[in-house]
Amino acid sequence: MLTQKLVLSYFTKIALQVIQMVTSFVVARLVGPGVTGTIAYGLAYVSMFLFLSDLGLGSAHIKLVSEGQDEAKCIGTFARLKLITTSLFALVVLSFYLFQKFIFHYHFESTSQEIVILIYLVITIVGQLTTIATTTWAGKTEQAKQDIPNFLQTLLYQILRVIVAVLGFKAVEIVSSNLVAVIVSIPLYIYLFKGYKIGGYDKELAKKYFSISFPIIILLLAQTVIYSTDKVILQSMTNTTELGYYSASFTLASFIKTIETSVGLLFFPLFSSYLAQNNVEKMNATLKKFERFTMSFVLPFGLYLSVFSNLIIPVSYGSKFSNSIPIFSVVTIAMIISLLNLPYGNIIFGKGLFKLTAIIWLITVSIFLISAYVLVSPSLMNLRGVGMAYAILISNVSLSFFYLYFAKKHEKKLIILQGKQMMIFGMVFFILFSFLYSGFQYNLLGKILMSVLFFTGFWGISLLTGMIKKEDWMMILELINVRKMKEYIRKELFRKN
Repeated sequence: MLTQKLVLSYFTKIALQVIQMVTSFVVARLVGPGVTGTIAYGLAYVSMFLFLSDLGLGSAHIKLVSEGQDEAKCIGTFARLKLITTSLFALVVLSFYLFQKFIFHYHFESTSQEIVILIYLVITIVGQLTTIATTTWAGKTEQAKQDIPNFLQTLLYQILRVIVAVLGFKAVEIVSSNLVAVIVSIPLYIYLFKGYKIGGYDKELAKKYFSISFPIIILLLAQTVIYSTDKVILQSMTNTTELGYYSASFTLASFIKTIETSVGLLFFPLFSSYLAQNNVEKMNATLKKFERFTMSFVLPFGLYLSVFSNLIIPVSYGSKFSNSIPIFSVVTIAMIISLLNLPYGNIIFGKGLFKLTAIIWLITVSIFLISAYVLVSPSLMNLRGVGMAYAILISNVSLSFFYLYFAKKHEKKLIILQGKQMMIFGMVFFILFSFLYSGFQYNLLGKILMSVLFFTGFWGISLLTGMIKKEDWMMILELINVRKMKEYIRKELFRKN
């Protein structure tokens, strides 16, 4: 069932991203970069403290459940710890906001910006409580239970936010529609989780949680700095409108990041169990399947978006977002690299090398902060949103080198970069096609024809040279194997635990 789990994860996330992109285009055109920036700022403000709501306990829960620890005790212990950390998160965010406003007399750009922050705080609190269920499902690699509620919740939000934007409402009402979708989805999470036994608090088990989670706190903090604080830093050095351009680019490229997050929740418990069983052969086979599928079918779409950003952005958001074009080109490549890094980070963490993982991320976040300051600061290179995108790219490339080196060092039998031939070809093809495309001026019809040539050339050469094999196309056929997918979903959603 691994193929069904992997395909379901890819399919639901890609489907959601297509829906989100379409609705984002509509909403962005209606409300403009200012409102887009206000919403992005509110989310980033709350997300700066998100690591406090988990403190690495979610990853510890996945690891312990996947290793076969007493499930009821794990759920009971984790649920109580999660309530404490979520309360801590809420307290810190509210305290920071109140101190900033009433003690330090910080002037937010608008009242709407403040209200958006508070609504996102409520959304995040509710969302964090649902992770009691979702991380348990992740530990048991129950992909359907993770993906389907998330799909329905996000779909409802996209519908509501378009309606709200069409009616002429702005940031506060759009974010409120997100809160409505979150609340409406709660009964579904409860229904799918009702068969699980919730044990009492186990003190010894709690010690195991903290022994695993402590180094993860550094990792979560580092990830927060790179993927949430980046927006706050950018806004402080520029303005909300520039943040709107940057956020619009991330919205388009986020389908890659979303796939990464979802597939990571599948691979982490799998790799943990393989490593616990010393089954490196099975781990290599799983890694090969991921890399070949990603290199053959996800990579070309990501490269296409980067090359044709001057077509994608105007068609998606309109001329008001033309400043997003160079940002989007860089962000897309950064997200592809992050996706390819994923399994190696899971392997290092799955081997219990928590301290090493923390050190890697501390170095990476230092590289990011230095790069961000040099590239974005008005007193230095002043590249604004493009500079922040390059800072993300530089940090992801650095992380890639660390992951590959240490994964191979600590697991000698691991076969790294099994899709390297396809990756090298993709890089060469991307560079050559970028020169070809940027060297001439094309009208809309010309850009469409060049788009067709891009995919025809990429897959045509890959097929002729044998880089894409029959087994790779068989994975694509699994996407349309409705019978197998229905059977997998039916068994997972309706079986008794």
